[in-house]
Amino acid sequence: MNLLAPLGLIGLIGIAVLIFIYIIKPNYQQKFISSTYIWRLSLKYKKKRVPISKLRNLLIFICQLALLANLGFLLARPVVKELTNTPKNERIAVIDASAGMMVESEGKTRFERAAEQIASLADSTLSSPDGAISIIVADTEAYVLVSRARADALTEVKQKLAGVSSGELTCGYGSADIDGAAKLAEQILAENSEAEVLLYTATEYSDRGGFTVIDVSSVDDWNAAVLDCKPVLLETNEYSFSVDVGCFGRSKAVAVSCEIFGVNRSRGEDGNVGAGVNLSATKTEYFTDADNRKVLEFTKEDFGSDAILTFEYMYVHIDEADGFSTDNAFNVYGGTRPVLRIQYASTTANNFFSGALRSLRQSLSDRYTVEISTVGTSSAKTEGFDLYIFEHKMPDVMPTDGVVMLVDPDRAPEGSGIELGGVVAVDSSSRLASGRAHPLTTGINPERITVAKYNRVTSSDGFEELMYYNGDTVMAVKNTDAEKVVLLTLDLNNSSFGISLDFPIFMYNLFNYFFPATLTGGNAYEVGDLVTVNARGNDMTLDGPGLDNETFDSLPATVRVNIPGDYTVSQTDMKGDRESEQFFVRIPVSESDITKTVDALPTLGSQTTTDENITDLLMWFSAAALLLLCVEWLLHSRETL
Repeated sequence: MNLLAPLGLIGLIGIAVLIFIYIIKPNYQQKFISSTYIWRLSLKYKKKRVPISKLRNLLIFICQLALLANLGFLLARPVVKELTNTPKNERIAVIDASAGMMVESEGKTRFERAAEQIASLADSTLSSPDGAISIIVADTEAYVLVSRARADALTEVKQKLAGVSSGELTCGYGSADIDGAAKLAEQILAENSEAEVLLYTATEYSDRGGFTVIDVSSVDDWNAAVLDCKPVLLETNEYSFSVDVGCFGRSKAVAVSCEIFGVNRSRGEDGNVGAGVNLSATKTEYFTDADNRKVLEFTKEDFGSDAILTFEYMYVHIDEADGFSTDNAFNVYGGTRPVLRIQYASTTANNFFSGALRSLRQSLSDRYTVEISTVGTSSAKTEGFDLYIFEHKMPDVMPTDGVVMLVDPDRAPEGSGIELGGVVAVDSSSRLASGRAHPLTTGINPERITVAKYNRVTSSDGFEELMYYNGDTVMAVKNTDAEKVVLLTLDLNNSSFGISLDFPIFMYNLFNYFFPATLTGGNAYEVGDLVTVNARGNDMTLDGPGLDNETFDSLPATVRVNIPGDYTVSQTDMKGDRESEQFFVRIPVSESDITKTVDALPTLGSQTTTDENITDLLMWFSAAALLLLCVEWLLHSRETL
């Protein structure tokens, strides 16, 4: 027995009061009478009744004690608590909201069929007063749609499920977060371990991990898909294309078409780019359930063309009336690389710069088309290039576009922001010292670089000093929206810098710092991927499905793409030209395979839960109190007879 109001036991003080009353109660009274004769006659009867009277008085006392104790317990609200297993009439419905659930047949998608079946489950479960239902949506990030709804919430539950037809409840374009859904289900199981967890999906699982799997697929479901397409740059510097195609749920022949636009566009002397040509090719392959995925190779022979050196984009598509059209097309970008124009102007050109630039042109060929112009200082230009390298003899005026590198300057060009104090000759074994840490000097050890001659810098407003000799600046950099300048005051012919490993590292750092790749991960991604974008210029915007020319506070920036389609990254380069690069986002390959079997579902874990039933003893104690009161009254009435 348990007490809901233990303070009510204070009422038991009445027992002590009753005992005290009996203690102080006198056993006899002193009376004066005229004669004892009349008492003598009844004395013999009195002695016979004494034992019965004592027993009756004792019973009355016991009844009074029991009555007071009973009343005290009544004030304390006595109950009986019992632990029983939680009710089993509770359902947790997990609905798979992955892209594969958008497959349609007979006018309904798998997702719509799942919502209808869950609505029927809610009807049957909530028809009982003890029924409860929860609904978890396993989208790319799982969330709870309905939490432990009871019978009075049936209408609301159905309204939320009806959101499928209105577009308020939809599938995502990625994979289902089944692990997250399992964790949410475990939170509900912690309250009722007897609840049944049902997963409405079209995926087969070899190990169901405590889920009851409801298959919502149809025998008519099938899907033909372009899973991936990769341009392959051959050793001959021409492209071929590798197309990954699948056909799931049906055995049939599928035609795959590739259309390439802007092939081999040429650049004129004025810098303008021609239209190029458009090419197309089609291949047909037969797919079966046992062989439902194939890689098709498209080469220049398939297109009936000469070598494909550049292209604007390629459109790969399958024209089939399957149940899922989202993955029937694939756009391939990256066939035309941005052009970086470099001018190397020197009075005596050396192999240090020429060799490093040629190596960078080759190593960065997948990122840029690098055009190198080596000229004498008299014919050097100050506009139209992305990188200017002036060695020994400096221009009169600094270029206003691109990155400018001043090496062994004989004077300070107008607008450079530096002042020179003359040439300093030192011992040829003199070594440099480190300045401020900077991306340009990553991996470079100045202490192994010797110098015999350099030009002293007396003023360098806005520059960061990166390397020193005896307190004099030898390397510095300025990077603002208006000015991007690298200053190297030593002569490579009078230093070990040009022949050391540090020089190619420095040149590679320079390219990565001032000319970062716009897209570090290529031009094709899956839904849910993180895309890192960077800019060579001063601004950048990203446009695409779900975006509206999004801008960035800082670069590089990372964006998660959640909708398939084409995205465009636009930026204004250092020459003031507007440039654009595109990338394509596809649904995950696993979602195109609508007949896949997955090894295992997460194992649901929960401890056994119980419900506490309470039986109120108020009526029983009240009946006992009434009975004791009646018995006590009856004993008192017998005393007067």
